Amino acid sequence: MEAKHQLYRYYDPKSKGLDFEGLMADLEHKTSSGDMVLLHTCAHNPTGCDPSLEQWVQIRDLIERKGLIAFFDNAY
Repeated sequence: MEAKHQLYRYYDPKSKGLDFEGLMADLEHKTSSGDMVLLHTCAHNPTGCDPSLEQWVQIRDLIERKGLIAFFDNAY
């Protein structure tokens, strides 16, 4: 089985912050059950912006509902 590589929205250059709506839409529509999603736990590289606690809860809920595999990069 060949691995697929998808990018998801994260950074909004206009606000210089998190594009939460874009992130959630991409995770909802560009992923399938069993896909792995790479997430940074803090200071998202290269943006430096992080989801709020409430947004992390929503991300977790979407990952759980869709049957995705969360892979966390915690380099810092």
